[in-house]
Amino acid sequence: MESRNHRLARFQDGAPAEAILTLLNSISNFFNKEIRIASENDQTSLLFLGIHASALTISEVLFGKTGKDGYKKFLEAFMDGETEETKFSLIAKDIHDWRNVLAHRWLGSIGHEIGCDYGMASGWKRREGVLIINPKSYCEKYLEAFSSKGRIWDYRSILSDVEQEQAKGRILKNFRKCNR
Repeated sequence: MESRNHRLARFQDGAPAEAILTLLNSISNFFNKEIRIASENDQTSLLFLGIHASALTISEVLFGKTGKDGYKKFLEAFMDGETEETKFSLIAKDIHDWRNVLAHRWLGSIGHEIGCDYGMASGWKRREGVLIINPKSYCEKYLEAFSSKGRIWDYRSILSDVEQEQAKGRILKNFRKCNR
């Protein structure tokens, strides 16, 4: 593993792609392995917490957006499919609110408004006022974004040169802030 100072110098001296791709590759090669295992073992809470953490990290860095807005932007840019039931951005607020309960409160009334069905053909649907999500489908769309032809690697078509420099600046700020 490279030293902290070497990585910092590489980020500072390199083009924005150096910092951005380091972040994306790190998530893809390490964190996503755990997300995949969570999905394969029907560990629903861990799956949603992990994908949400990754989405918010990337949205904050690439787009300068946090919270619900950042999460929705991530879904629109990298995960949404062609059909309504695979456009998870349409239910971004619901998933974000539910993730907040999972992460910070555990019990919340939203738990009565969201359910999971691993066998459902679609990514999500509403049944009698309850949002039903297929966690496997949700995870597949997320991991697809990181596949060799995934949309996450095409961030340059979404961000201008100025926005890429801003993203590099946010990565540097976060990297420095987290050093002890």
